[in-house]
Amino acid sequence: MELTLADFVFYVLMGSFALVVLFTLVSRTLNARAEGRSLANRVICRLCLHAFEDSSHVETVDCPICGAMNEKGRSRRLG
Repeated sequence: MELTLADFVFYVLMGSFALVVLFTLVSRTLNARAEGRSLANRVICRLCLHAFEDSSHVETVDCPICGAMNEKGRSRRLG
């Protein structure tokens, strides 16, 4: 089977399109995972409403602004 110029150009364009779609999916997945990790470490102070990140594995953390103790995780949310 001979490959014509038109077929070659068509295959190159389809391959490029497939790579763009693949890179887009990988980029979005990695971005969503990084955002999820960032949100998991975010704490909002119950007194002064200061938002900060804490990557330690303790259940309660001190607010760097007012010094109030705050619980990490879903248990700190009301209702």
